[in-house]
Amino acid sequence: MPCSDRARVHALLEESGADPLAPFALHPKKSHAFSPDGKAAIGYAVRLGVAVAAGDPVGRPESWPGAVDAFAVLAREQGWRTAVLGAGEAALPLWTAQGLRAVPIGRDVVVHTREWSLTGRRFRNLRQAVRRTHNAGVTTELVRESDVPPDVVGEVQRLRRNSGRDGHRGFSMIHGRWFDGDHPGALLALARDRGGRLVAAQRYLPAGSLGLSLDVPLRAGDAPNGVDERLVADAVAWGRGHGVEHVSLAFAPFPDVYEAPRGSLAGLAALALHAFDPVIRLRRLHRYLRKFHAFDQRRFVLLRPRQVLRVAVVLVWLEFC
Repeated sequence: MPCSDRARVHALLEESGADPLAPFALHPKKSHAFSPDGKAAIGYAVRLGVAVAAGDPVGRPESWPGAVDAFAVLAREQGWRTAVLGAGEAALPLWTAQGLRAVPIGRDVVVHTREWSLTGRRFRNLRQAVRRTHNAGVTTELVRESDVPPDVVGEVQRLRRNSGRDGHRGFSMIHGRWFDGDHPGALLALARDRGGRLVAAQRYLPAGSLGLSLDVPLRAGDAPNGVDERLVADAVAWGRGHGVEHVSLAFAPFPDVYEAPRGSLAGLAALALHAFDPVIRLRRLHRYLRKFHAFDQRRFVLLRPRQVLRVAVVLVWLEFC
């Protein structure tokens, strides 16, 4: 992305409200189509002749239609097919007006800091997970990325390498470039074991002026059980004390399917997904995320039905390669 475009997109992030996906507009894989007035933009990438837009436009909502139209015009001029990965409910009518068909793929997971707590029966499992880390002697620290000392930067980078989390992967909901300067206001939540070794780290990117969005979490293989839940709980508590209203944890694929009765059609779909669980681990992710009771708006893939196979290949390529 040209430096001038990056600067323009960065300025638009502050006007994107609490959209959990807005911070990921700066992913280096993405080019951008801007609305005619320059007040909204769409991040996209092209593979195999398919231009894939990621999430909703960033910038002022009243300028979103202009950004969508600009993207559609560019695609026609270049001869690209079009698709959208991770569109939210607000932008859905803009994409369907372009002739794309919507397929629901999951929900945002968003904690509202003023309403959320660990008390109550439904948070029992989460509360127990957090308590286990206290019993294990885990300590945590929350610090802005720009304030992290060089020696701790080195610890985090070693943890990233050892955890196998490739910082160059992802597209729609992962940024992954720790300490790259794009998000100096990012919040880092760090966890150390009883001996002081860094065993987990989470990075939260600013989402508008009142939100945070979880980027790639890092975790050592021998980290105490519950350390991920502990870092989330501490990040939410930090956010509540610093004027943050929304903390986005992740994207939950197909939660309605996993919660469906076994004999229903959706229940059968859950069984089918279970067959692929050793590879994609969606059920494990679902069990983790539902502890927070924070499923939010739906997200969609949009495409033309006759292009399903090509689009599926491109989406996998963008997210995992």
